[in-house]
Amino acid sequence: MKQKTLLACMLLASPGLLASPNITVSTSTTSRDYPITADEPLVIPLTKDKYQLKVSGIDGNCDHQLPSKIKFNTPIPLLCGEDSVLPLNIRFTGDYSFSYDEETKSLVFKRQPKKVAKKEFKRPIPNVQCEALPNEAQTIAVGDTYADGTKLKDVFTGDIVTVNGGKVTVVPNAVSGGLTLLEPVETIDQSDALNYRNANIYFVMVDRFNNSNPGEPQPYGRQSDGKDNIGTFHGGDLNGITEKLDYIQSLGTNVIWLSPIVEQVHGFVGGGDSGSFPFYGYHGYWTRDFTKIDESFGNDDDLKRLIDEAHKRGIKVLLDAVINHPGYSTLADLQYDDLNVLKPEHQLPTMFAKWQPKPSENWHSYHSNIDYQSEEWSQWWGADWVRTGLPGYEKPGSSDITLSLAGLPDFKTESTKAVTPPQWLLDNPGTRVAKHDNYTVADYLIEWQTDWVKRFGVDGYRVDTVKHVEGEIWKRLKAQATHSLEQWRKDNNQSGQPFWMMGEVWGHSAYRSPYFDDGFNALINFDMQKKLDKGAACFSQMADTYQSYANSIQESEDFNPVSYMSSHDTELFFSRFKDYTMQKNAANALLLSPGAIQVYYGDEVGRNIGPYADDFHQGTRSDMVWTLSDDKKALLEHWRTVGQFRDRHPAVGAGKHTEIANDKAYVFSRELDKDKVIVAYFGK
Repeated sequence: MKQKTLLACMLLASPGLLASPNITVSTSTTSRDYPITADEPLVIPLTKDKYQLKVSGIDGNCDHQLPSKIKFNTPIPLLCGEDSVLPLNIRFTGDYSFSYDEETKSLVFKRQPKKVAKKEFKRPIPNVQCEALPNEAQTIAVGDTYADGTKLKDVFTGDIVTVNGGKVTVVPNAVSGGLTLLEPVETIDQSDALNYRNANIYFVMVDRFNNSNPGEPQPYGRQSDGKDNIGTFHGGDLNGITEKLDYIQSLGTNVIWLSPIVEQVHGFVGGGDSGSFPFYGYHGYWTRDFTKIDESFGNDDDLKRLIDEAHKRGIKVLLDAVINHPGYSTLADLQYDDLNVLKPEHQLPTMFAKWQPKPSENWHSYHSNIDYQSEEWSQWWGADWVRTGLPGYEKPGSSDITLSLAGLPDFKTESTKAVTPPQWLLDNPGTRVAKHDNYTVADYLIEWQTDWVKRFGVDGYRVDTVKHVEGEIWKRLKAQATHSLEQWRKDNNQSGQPFWMMGEVWGHSAYRSPYFDDGFNALINFDMQKKLDKGAACFSQMADTYQSYANSIQESEDFNPVSYMSSHDTELFFSRFKDYTMQKNAANALLLSPGAIQVYYGDEVGRNIGPYADDFHQGTRSDMVWTLSDDKKALLEHWRTVGQFRDRHPAVGAGKHTEIANDKAYVFSRELDKDKVIVAYFGK
């Protein structure tokens, strides 16, 4: 084991570095975490659902055993030094409180007797010990990273310094958050090929990013709700992203991940536990036809233009592959496809796309028009295609492979039975779905996904819900996508890097698991978001995390975590603290992390949550902010500086990480072949 620097030892010994108690409340598709203290109960709203409760950061000594379930008003003994994980079944929507007792290391769970006054939740900034930013110039050691006489430039100030005796003298910069980034003045020729371990992935939710044609009505009869439009289509499209490619590139982005662009269910379902808003598939994860672009997002020409223009800028494009499930049934789709499952008294010559609840109803009340006992449901996807709670269908199971995520139909990807696509899908205008002899469910799904690669030269996939589909399916998907990309390049006289696949394994952290053997080049790292709280309060708090990630990357050639600060299924980092300084410092911690990183659209300007009624995660999909305040402009400029530094230097994400002993600063180098950089943090 390498000897730790004096600074690292001081940090490890600091009480401020001890883990803070934290509660994570998650379903199989969403997650949110909260800090807890012994000072006052944590009160949060929960809807009727099955959750997993995880309590982490309980230090000290205790000899506790977890109960089998959570009981109201009964102390729950928590584990010390490891996570306490328990099932939490909420039967009634309402506000619930968690009270933590530091002395007994226990938690008491209660339902609030009545709704508490709704107030904006704002986290306290973590109270961690941190270096104090000095006012005068500082001399720091840079080890043997550079030879004496090498001229380095600070990317924030533009100051030029010269290495002398393995040291440089720099002026700490408060504007940068106490950070100094040093790169050689003399540039080194780099390969044009992207090192995916240094990928800076910009995740765009297409509908919420940029509308290239404001005022254009939505297709398929999709409606505005006339209120907050929490779950409706907002008009963002592929051409809107193409218009903003220069902006995206200015962030240091080298990969764009698009939310699913395929045709979604035409209609809505009830949003939230109380059905308080109409919820459409604007996000892209409720597919109707996997072979067509949804008309809300554009057409084939628009996708080709976007990919071509991205490639001209050296930016890769990832599509979002969803194989676990299709979308829900909706009134609009049942009517459009002439499926005879409506109740006789409701088979009226009306356009069900425009259905609205009566004053005594909510948006869940649309179900009253549908006969869920009808044998005609066999004409929908069919019992050979999906599991779902309909007549004649196999019911979902309890395993990861057979369960129903959020009540969605579960594709039978494990089935070896030959199937035929449902007639309504074969008849769908513009579909590329065709019958094949002896095709299984998985055969069709893989063909539909890889057809996009064959037709457009897509660079890779972000794969949804990895652990809910068999590993063999992902291997087949990767192999066929790789072949499709090779075929496209041959047909278009092009060459390039191998097809790349990034997977979402819910709750996965930064370690090499067997999922990497199923065709994945990278997995999303759900661990980083919480670590950024302390990293934003004090950059040197990232020391152990950086070393751990870097060690894991160097130890395994095929391991690559993709860390993020915000996502559509967890939280927006800005909404945690609502503080531009914290957001800027979190950008430092994320953008300088070993391994690939993912930026959720608007992180770079402090996009805040939007309206969400009783479904918090709708707020994380708020519209992109294009009119910027002075605070947002300053944040954006800082983000561009650090992001472009990362993009210029593959060593940042892919290089060897070496902490360099310094008494008054946290300093490390990253080295990859001839590419070398120094990062120094002096404090706040």
